This record gives sequence, structure tokens and C-alpha cells, in this order.
Amino acid sequence: MLRLVLVSLALSVSSALPSSTPVVDVGVPSDLPPRPVRDLKIAATPDGGLVLGVVSDLGPATQGRGVFTERTLGAWEWREGAWRPLGGVLNYDRARPVANLDLALDRAGTPVMAWNENSGDNDVVVFRAWRDGAWTDWRSRYIGISSPQSAKTRALAALGGEPLLVWGENLRQGVGTVLTLRRWQGNAWARSPRLNTSPYARQPSLALDVRGEATAAWIEGNVNEGQIVVARVDERGATPVGRPLTHGGPRYVTSPRLALDASARPVVAWAEDVDGQDTLFAARWTGQDWQALGGAVSTSFASAPSLTLDREGRPVLAWVEERAGVGQVHLARWTGQTWRASGSVNRDARRDARTPSVTLDVYGNVVLAWREDVGGIYRVQIERFAPGDFGGQGG
Repeated sequence: MLRLVLVSLALSVSSALPSSTPVVDVGVPSDLPPRPVRDLKIAATPDGGLVLGVVSDLGPATQGRGVFTERTLGAWEWREGAWRPLGGVLNYDRARPVANLDLALDRAGTPVMAWNENSGDNDVVVFRAWRDGAWTDWRSRYIGISSPQSAKTRALAALGGEPLLVWGENLRQGVGTVLTLRRWQGNAWARSPRLNTSPYARQPSLALDVRGEATAAWIEGNVNEGQIVVARVDERGATPVGRPLTHGGPRYVTSPRLALDASARPVVAWAEDVDGQDTLFAARWTGQDWQALGGAVSTSFASAPSLTLDREGRPVLAWVEERAGVGQVHLARWTGQTWRASGSVNRDARRDARTPSVTLDVYGNVVLAWREDVGGIYRVQIERFAPGDFGGQGG
């Protein structure tokens, strides 16, 4: 019986992997569209490669409901010292807008993507996987609902080249959200029983351990009295892992991120309100209780965290801090005793930067992708850091 755990996907690196740590400037794909980047995700393959997904603006478009900005989704693979495109435009229907990109790799390195496309008044979630040199045509698997917020309440993992989805569906009658785990079986999505116990649940994250079993994190409770629930999840429902998490009791919390170490113990990062400022924290499950990993990770208004684990199972966090309205991307690594921070990694600290996505390559290097305003257009930036060293600070 397959058991799943909800977390943000983190690739486990075993002792059998290469011990060398080449730090090579991977650059960015030379054939990226010369248009503003709106979203991106990066992930490392088990054979030393990288996969990058990018959502870019194309330009004004109309589909009978007014003028909007058309966006396109593309993917690239870094291998043998060069980037190459994985197929062409992934959108099923042009000129629908594209938003809320998810990218997950299974144990073999097969990329699976999910994103929103807009259909009339509704957002729908659509999927594709890169198999045998082409993207699957899974348009019949779309999940659609009248609530745009429900279309965004999801988390993605991949198993055997197939998507595993945590989906949050707003009740059609009454109030609240129902989180379920969904897998494609035959010609329909199979769903688990309700995962959340509070009527209000949001922002799930999802990942799998080396056996294909999983653990989950999401927020439960009212907006100003939220807590993070972590649970082992399968088709039978959810089994909580310890007590609900916050740093200072039920309060405004946001953006939980979850990863599993080699022993399937969860590490969680999240932001919560501290004196009116969203502040980043992290904790590890010891097998018996949650252990706080130091104090606050961030020093200013934090948003958009991204989490991975190094080869020793220690968390590495990327996030955005606001400085006078300018976003600066930061990195920090847990040493086992304290957080070692990078400072701003922007190419230029005077420029706005957003959407960090962090992963760990097969050699143990931290790879960070983000988008940064260059001359009024957000461009993709990618940098790779050696283990234990984030390099110099930007700007």
C-alpha cells in the first residue's frame, strides 16, 4: 500500500554518490525568451543535471474577455556543460495566461510539471511529464473548479513519472477547504479522505522519501491564528507528526516548506508574524519532538522561502527580504549549531529580485535560481555554490 508524506520535494543524496564537488558556472539558457520572467523553478537530477522551468510574458492578447498578458511556459535541461531546451512551449492552450508553476522530479529524474491555465472565468490545473524525449499530453487530466483560490491550493511530487497532488478544494456549501491527496488511476483522479481537521487549511507542500512514502505540511486555522500541521499521508488519510508548529503560538503564519532527510525525518521552514514583520524560522523532527533550529533566520520582512537539504541532512534556505521595497534574495545554511547566512546574492543589490528556487546537485553543491530586474525586465539568474560556502555577497 502506497503511503505518501506531504512536503516540498527534496532529493536525498546517498553516500554512493560522487564525492567530488565541481563548482561550474552553469550560466543560463542562451535561448530564453527576451521577455520578462514571471515564475521559475529549478531541480537537480540524480545523474548530475539540472532542470529549469520558466514562465515568461509574451505580450498583450485577447480571448473574448478583454485584454490580458499572454504567458508561455518553457523548460530546459543542463547536461554536459550546456543548456538545451526540453521541447517547445508547454502551454496546452494559447493564449491563456500561465501561473503558479510547480516542478517535481521522481527518483529517476523524470520531470513532472503542474501549472494554472485560465479557462474563461476559471483557473484549471494542468500537468505534463518529460518522457522518452517528449512532453506527455495530459490535457484530459486537468482539474478545474469555480474558485481560483482552490486552483492555487496545491502541492506536487512525482513518483514513477506520474504526478502526486495535494489539492485544496473550497466547499461549495458552507465554509472552509478540504485537502485531499490525489493520484491518477485509470482515467480519473483518485482521492484520499479529508486530510485537515480544521475547516480552514491552506498552502500545502509535498515530498517523498526514498521508498516513495511521504510526509506533509500545511497551515490550519484562521488567518491570524494559524499553525503548521505535519502528517504522514496515504490513501487512508493523515497521521500527524508531533504537535502543530509555530515559533510563538497560534498566529499569522505563511509559506510552510518541508523536506525529508535520509531517514525520512521532516525539516520544516516557515514565516510568521513577529511584531508586524514576517520572520523566517525552521525546525527538525527528532523522531520524538520538534526541535527549533536556532532563532529567526531572516532579519527583515521575509517571503517566498525555498528549502533543500544538504548531504548531511542540514537545511539550506533561500528567501526574499524587503529593503525599502526592493527584494533581495538571501541564502542561509544550518551548520548544526547556527545559521550561516550569505547576505544578498542579487547580481546588483540595488535591483529588485524575486522567486528564489534552491536545490542540491549530485555533487553536494547548492544551486540557486531567481529572477532579477535588469533594465526594467526580470531575467533568470542561476548560481552554484560549493558545499559550506555561499561565495561573495552581491552589490
